[in-house]
Amino acid sequence: TTGELVTKAMGDVTDSVGRMIDSGPIMHIDPERRLIGLHLYDGFFKVIPVDSKGLLKDAFNIRLEELQVLDIQFLHGFQNPTIVLLYQDPKEMRHVKTYEISIKDKDLLPGPWHQTGVELGASMIIPVPTPLGGCLLLGEQTISYLNKDKGDTKTIHMDLCVTRAWGQIDENGSRYLLGDHMGQLYVLVLDNDGSKVLSLKLDCLGSTSSAKTISYLDTGVVFIGSCFGDSQLIKLHPDKDENGSNIDVLETYTNLGPIQDFCVVDLERQGQGQVVTCSGTLKDGSLRVVRNGIGINEQAAVELPGIKGLWSLRDSADSVYDKYLVQSFIGETRVLEITDEELAETEIDGFDHSAQSIWCGNVTDEYLVQVTEKSMRLVSCSMKTLVKEWSPPGGERITVVAGNPRQILLAVGKSTLVYLRVEKGDVTEVARVEIGHEIACLNVCVLGGGG
Repeated sequence: TTGELVTKAMGDVTDSVGRMIDSGPIMHIDPERRLIGLHLYDGFFKVIPVDSKGLLKDAFNIRLEELQVLDIQFLHGFQNPTIVLLYQDPKEMRHVKTYEISIKDKDLLPGPWHQTGVELGASMIIPVPTPLGGCLLLGEQTISYLNKDKGDTKTIHMDLCVTRAWGQIDENGSRYLLGDHMGQLYVLVLDNDGSKVLSLKLDCLGSTSSAKTISYLDTGVVFIGSCFGDSQLIKLHPDKDENGSNIDVLETYTNLGPIQDFCVVDLERQGQGQVVTCSGTLKDGSLRVVRNGIGINEQAAVELPGIKGLWSLRDSADSVYDKYLVQSFIGETRVLEITDEELAETEIDGFDHSAQSIWCGNVTDEYLVQVTEKSMRLVSCSMKTLVKEWSPPGGERITVVAGNPRQILLAVGKSTLVYLRVEKGDVTEVARVEIGHEIACLNVCVLGGGG
């Protein structure tokens, strides 16, 4: 696979007549992938059949008796495509009804069950996979499990909240994550015996951005997509912390919208305008400053008191990413190995870990170089062993170093500049020059043509 999205089919689903629904388009796919259902206009349900090869057939509309539909979902475990819908009647009472979709007749047939007079604040349906089946009805004060096929109706009461998003955790539908309008994240557990729901349990996990979508990825990692604030990647923990939360935020994705108001100001009085926005809503509301420039995103932070130098090394010339992070301190050198996006302390046998490193780098022919005050050490990338060591004559001290894959420049003593060439696992002193002044810094760059 190339990792690219390939468009297999496309089309226009708009109709020339009809009133768009106030709550926004609703689109779902039948669990058995037999059709796609869309509710776009009041009083109509659009069906796009899908054949056994996954190709889309001609779409058609089915008339709905219910005009004010709040939510529609496909139910699991039925021979023919079956939908469950939540609607409000002219008396502002809310009900749940099921229909069977007949693709042959292009019509809706009476469904297996219905529920009249549900909570007035009910706004969302969650279909529950087999073997449990049925659906969950989310209200402002109650959550109910409905499955008239098995005669099951379970309800729990909760504090007033408006659920905005949900995400399924387990394939059998025994646990769900719920996000409300204030950014509280809950876990809903369906206690069951494998085929029948016995009870419902609800627990608050903590606070996140106000969620529009919730996607459970794996091993407790969850993506919280928000339209009202920054989206987040979070990690769920089994035990609560000192703040009573089970949530650890791993990463935050900036979202400026919705922008309620903005103005352009020159904060630093340098003639460069910056945009100050009133972004987000409710608990996610904030002031943001937007300006031209290069953005830097911090991926990780580690406290390293007393560090004097830092270099990244690869374990092979063919490696795409760096493998080692060399840290230099007074009197010692430490090496961190990067494995599976984590850092672990390790040692490179050919390095002098009891000395402060002045310069480290990868050089040609699969070798590493470490330069300390006493010597330059050439180390094999594959074996991590010392291949060659060069030391200044007379025990002079190395003070400043610069290098590239083939050349090393060293300031020895106070004013001596030494040029070393690294080639085929050997180190050769090419030239030595007395500058006559103390050397403060060096730089050696590869010129055009690889020279």
